[in-house]
Amino acid sequence: MMKASEVIAATKAAIADFDFTGVTTDSRAVKPGELFVALKGGNFDGHDYCVKAAELGAAGVVVSRDVEGLPAGVSVFKVEDTLLAYQQLAHAYRLKQQGLKVFAITGSNGKTSTKDLLAACLGAKYKVVKTQGNFNNEIGLPKTLLSIQPDTDIAVVEMGMRGLGQIAELCRIAEPDSGLITNVGETHMELLGSMENIGKAKSEIVVDLPSDGFAVLNGDNEYVLAAAGKTKAQVVYFGLGENCDYRGSDIVTSALGTTFTCTEKKSGKSVSVRLQLIGEHNVYNALSAIAGAACYGVPLEDSARALATARLTGSRQEIIYIGDITFINDAYNASPASMEAALKTLAEAKKAAHGAVRTIAVLADMLELGAISEDAHRRVGRWAVENGVDYVLTYGPEAAYISEEVKKLGGETCHYADRQGAADKLRQLATAGDIILLKGSNSMQVGKMLELFK
Repeated sequence: MMKASEVIAATKAAIADFDFTGVTTDSRAVKPGELFVALKGGNFDGHDYCVKAAELGAAGVVVSRDVEGLPAGVSVFKVEDTLLAYQQLAHAYRLKQQGLKVFAITGSNGKTSTKDLLAACLGAKYKVVKTQGNFNNEIGLPKTLLSIQPDTDIAVVEMGMRGLGQIAELCRIAEPDSGLITNVGETHMELLGSMENIGKAKSEIVVDLPSDGFAVLNGDNEYVLAAAGKTKAQVVYFGLGENCDYRGSDIVTSALGTTFTCTEKKSGKSVSVRLQLIGEHNVYNALSAIAGAACYGVPLEDSARALATARLTGSRQEIIYIGDITFINDAYNASPASMEAALKTLAEAKKAAHGAVRTIAVLADMLELGAISEDAHRRVGRWAVENGVDYVLTYGPEAAYISEEVKKLGGETCHYADRQGAADKLRQLATAGDIILLKGSNSMQVGKMLELFK
């Protein structure tokens, strides 16, 4: 028998070309005509599902080893590394889209929220595709790029990282035209060791931007400011400081959200912005979105209208009313900076309620903090007391330090080893009128507390 490559080499034959309808890595969701890429991970191997994908209509498979039992007519593309091939396909597809702009976002906190808000603002003028959920890694980014349609004007992509060089790798796949850094905080301290290193890792998003692109930077964060000298792109600052190109002021919080004024430095023009979100940190997210959209010609008024109805990806400061109890479900993830912001939000919600309401903070471990973990959790305890939280309920080994600090400062608190113990206590504690914050690292699953009340 002869291999197809040998036939082509011998006869100079032309290969019949056809279009795949899409590219997928999920064998459960294959649509007819798609190309299935068999990724391999620690607990799964996509090669085991190639036959199933073909049965569902996959027209081709990308594999790194031979697969038996594939139906006749299914194209097989054999490569050394299927993940690399998936990324190469996404990169090639991104470059194929004439006129497409890619706007990349990273930061220690707020990048998913900012992605949602920026996409909403840009959507006032353009056809926009954005990262779904938090698919911001080496698999999720290609998935977003491959979802771009021929009529897409701008793709807003989120980029996460856990170490140096990872955002640079994602940038090689997406080739962003513009980049945005929300902030630099203490997330990933365990792996990167210092704020300077975290800032360096985040700044990779702007290093290779083209000169006609934009680097949208938090003008109030010293570690983000350091990125300005690493890019050829035009630098645009957002924040609350006087020197920011897009500056927020007159911040007012109510039970229904937040209002503020955004002023464009260059023109002196101001616009009033209303968010269905609570907290100063969301003002920063909104300012960055307004700034990023303005770079592409979206008027301030249009961005303000878009932000008034913008919604965030689930479990990020999601306000939920169950009976007479208000939950602030901010349980997707946690870092010292986002914990501080969430506790301030809880205090603002209590103040806005204008009544004798009680606040309860259900707090679990913040992970990946390394040597600073105890100190960081103790700081959270101090912030809880400083922000007047009426009761702090914690669980997890690291969160014990939060409770210890609250108790030392005279606050009311109780700690449990696991979520079940904390859940039983919350069931006893919660009464009508309470405002309850749910916050912790994603794997701590604090959001499941809601199941007690629904």
